[in-house]
Amino acid sequence: MEKLGDVRKRMQGVEGIGEVCRTLATVASAKLARTHERARGAHAYAARLREMLARQQAAARAAGRDPAQLSELMAERPQVTRALLLVVGADRGLCGGYNLAVGREARTFAASLVERGIDVTAIAKGRRAETYLRRATSLPIDDASGWSRAGVTDDEIDRLLALATDRFLAGEVDEVWATYTAFLSTMRREPRTVRLLPVMPEETAGNGVPAVPTALRWCYEPDQAACVHELLGAFVRLQVEDVLLEAYASEQAARMVTMQEASERSDRALAELRIHYNRLRRESITADLVGVLVAGRMRKEAAAS
Repeated sequence: MEKLGDVRKRMQGVEGIGEVCRTLATVASAKLARTHERARGAHAYAARLREMLARQQAAARAAGRDPAQLSELMAERPQVTRALLLVVGADRGLCGGYNLAVGREARTFAASLVERGIDVTAIAKGRRAETYLRRATSLPIDDASGWSRAGVTDDEIDRLLALATDRFLAGEVDEVWATYTAFLSTMRREPRTVRLLPVMPEETAGNGVPAVPTALRWCYEPDQAACVHELLGAFVRLQVEDVLLEAYASEQAARMVTMQEASERSDRALAELRIHYNRLRRESITADLVGVLVAGRMRKEAAAS
């Protein structure tokens, strides 16, 4: 017969697991709310910046210039042989299939580039992303870093931006891509791969950008190319920030949902253990009463004899 003390210990263990899950879900929910609010602000800023770039491209076309020649950040290489892939994952698990999904997306995309004869080098953001790349792929990893407790910081954005743009402008890579998880809603997330560099003119002119007037006169200081290059630098930085914010929000949403489900399972397990404990306790009390009654009857029979 199972001992009541063993069941009580299991109940205490399940209670502890439930408390940990609820705490992790609460922390993830707070981080998600803060990151999502910041991402919404970045989206509004990005929409305005796309509109500004689209106007400058229209002005360049009106002046008979190729918009792609305004900045090196938009310059397409005649032959793409080397690519840099930024893979954004999490530092730890407890978030369902979040890390596995983004890892598979990166592996599939990198394999498609390799089939085209392109050498791919990876930058891993998040310890789980680094572990997956080392275990499941043969990609060389140039840089790997984890997340700070503050989440997405300006220092980390600038560091990753410098890693990407410096190598692109120096001609060490011909394209820069990023694989991350886009945040669609609390229950929906989608692994994606986007190109960061070179910035394609049609990318900055599309995606819901309002109609661009073509007959505007502009006064540039020092000149149009320098101004557009400055705008493109801000645009690429915003893209890196958006990738990190979306990935961080997706991780927190995945962890919050996973921990809520785990806490619900622990509650159900605890309820079943309580029923089992009470049944054992009733059986124990019944056995004790039967023992007392039998002992009393034996004493009476002994006294009568």
